[in-house]
Amino acid sequence: MIRVTRVEVIPISFRLVEGYRIAGHSYSIAENIIVKVDTSDGRTGFGCAAPAEEVTRETPAAARHALDDRLVPLLRMSDAGDPADFARRALEAAPSSPAARAACEMALFDLAGLRARVPLARVLGMKRDRLPTSITLGIDEAVPTLERAKRHVAAGFRILKLKIGENWKDDLGTVRLLRETLGPGVLLRADGNQGYAEDDARRFLSGLPPGSLELLEQPTAAADLSILRRLTDEFELPIMADESVLGVADARRLAEARAADLVNIKLMKSGGICEALDIARVTRAAGIGGMIGCMDESRVGIAAALHFALAASNVERADLDGHLDIADDVAEGGLQIANGEILPLLDRDGLGVSVSL
Repeated sequence: MIRVTRVEVIPISFRLVEGYRIAGHSYSIAENIIVKVDTSDGRTGFGCAAPAEEVTRETPAAARHALDDRLVPLLRMSDAGDPADFARRALEAAPSSPAARAACEMALFDLAGLRARVPLARVLGMKRDRLPTSITLGIDEAVPTLERAKRHVAAGFRILKLKIGENWKDDLGTVRLLRETLGPGVLLRADGNQGYAEDDARRFLSGLPPGSLELLEQPTAAADLSILRRLTDEFELPIMADESVLGVADARRLAEARAADLVNIKLMKSGGICEALDIARVTRAAGIGGMIGCMDESRVGIAAALHFALAASNVERADLDGHLDIADDVAEGGLQIANGEILPLLDRDGLGVSVSL
């Protein structure tokens, strides 16, 4: 048994390079919690929580409370060499705190890679070594959105994720402008963040010129899968569930309802890599495609999400840009983005990150 000898929980309010807006929310900072775990074999692993009530259904304060009262004591009693066992017990101990659970499990997986002297993706069973990633455009007027899009394309990105959901007519105008200006070499995705009523989602989808978008993510309320199913059945454009699916139980409900073509898997929603792998297996069996997503989070969390995605066979899309928003990250390394693709640092073990606290 490898003992956990010390755990540090460090809340950090990261500044964002540029604030942005999605349907129903605006952001100027990112509340993260770094978890540092020392073990009896002389190694140190890191994890990151990025709780957000509108997505993970936990506040930063609730995540910190779960860590201090339940998860850190559980870590101290756990075998650091068995992340899966910790994940099972953590779900029982803190079922409503997925981001907090993810941070602890992430640190144990980082340690597993360090112990094996290989990148974490190889521990998990790496199936690919990179993924094309999107970069996000917040809700704004059409012209400034286009200017940001041009900058991202000039930087090498070929997939843009456009936040929508406040006004379907304005959203259609922005999509048309981007599509006409950027040309067919740039993929566009749209994310409604639950902002539309069903009728407005239908109006938006009906007004899209053919080939405008690759997919539409969570256009309507997360709790009502019947709406998602109707939109999925009615329109050819793939519909992706995000906030509708936190853990594997939600994934099973989505699959049984045949309510979406795709699912956005986030470690912060699932509670970590083990549950995310279960979500990927369930959705793959149901013919539902996967994307790895993220919050505004340190490179620690983004690296963990990437390593998971490289080992999950049906996770063929990525939206791993959250670290690019962070102005003062405490982590370096872990990954790189080149020509619109995100790659792990395969010459480094574990998550491959260096953390300065």
